[in-house]
Amino acid sequence: MSLVLSGQIARGGALREGWIEIERGRVVQLRAGQPPRTPDERHDGMIAPGLCDLQVNGGAGYEVTSGPAALDAIDALQLAHGVTSYLPTIVTTDVSTADRAVAELEERVADPHSPVAGVHLEGPFLTPAHAGMHRPELMAVPADGVPAYYASSAVRLVTLAPELPGALELVRDLRARGVTVSLGHSGADATTVRAAIDRGAEMVTHLFNAMAPLDHRAPGIAGVALLDRRVRVCVIADGLHVDPLVLELVRLLAGPRVVLVTDATPAAGAPEGHYEMAGITVQRGREGAARTPDGRLAGSTLTLDAAVRSWAAVTGASLAEAVAAASEVPAAAIRMPGLTVGAPAELVLLDPHGFPVRVMHHGEWLI
Repeated sequence: MSLVLSGQIARGGALREGWIEIERGRVVQLRAGQPPRTPDERHDGMIAPGLCDLQVNGGAGYEVTSGPAALDAIDALQLAHGVTSYLPTIVTTDVSTADRAVAELEERVADPHSPVAGVHLEGPFLTPAHAGMHRPELMAVPADGVPAYYASSAVRLVTLAPELPGALELVRDLRARGVTVSLGHSGADATTVRAAIDRGAEMVTHLFNAMAPLDHRAPGIAGVALLDRRVRVCVIADGLHVDPLVLELVRLLAGPRVVLVTDATPAAGAPEGHYEMAGITVQRGREGAARTPDGRLAGSTLTLDAAVRSWAAVTGASLAEAVAAASEVPAAAIRMPGLTVGAPAELVLLDPHGFPVRVMHHGEWLI
């Protein structure tokens, strides 16, 4: 028995009246106009593709490396906020922890009930000068060898600094395997950035954060990323990581290429207090920021639906544009099908203000 859902469907950054037919957990028809029969459900807000977060370090008080029970809690938090696919992100850590976490996440990727779509490795191939909250003593260079867990089939995204010895070769090798490479935690000059893009790098991790600043004589990663149409740019749109004025600039220069991410820490979806992430204490204060004890930003407390609302409010993007930046654009970045005929039915129904009303994962309503 199929389900027909009708209403305003968000695709490609625009809204259009249409209908979706779902059968056995998959989209079997997706068309504009009125459905051929009375719909089983009509939604008066927005019918959107399920949100896709490419950078989740934790949530609900847990980090993604803390085992199956922690992942259960993080999965539940993501789904409740309309995120039907996400990449648990393993920040720079010791090899044994990364080995174990990647093995656990391989099992999670194979579980159709979980929104885990793969693994994002954010480290250890980063530049200590732009470490952010990562531990410099655990960083490494690709020329000295690549850990075995990098070969896991669950790895879908890797963030690295392209100026490190052996990094350009690693970009090429990862791209040949179908792994998306993002540039970040780096002080690379424009020439090196372009060389990495030529070898297959396709994205930049949290633009402006943990990288050399944009300078009129040294544009670096930020300058290249804003102008090179081969590159998607990830943005933490919480109003803390990037000034709202700069967010407007990013939209003007790279709007269709923007990927909204949360960089969520264990403090996301959790009360005020102290949390641990990769051996670093992260504090959630009254302002809602996640900070290290010395006051540095350490990821965020964002949920992706809140990032959608923030991006629209701050930059003037329509809600449909903001939804695309949190669903279709990131899904395409890791070669997921998104909302299309034949794909798993992953949907979020939003009210006119961008708050999730119902969430469908693999063809089943969850909330």
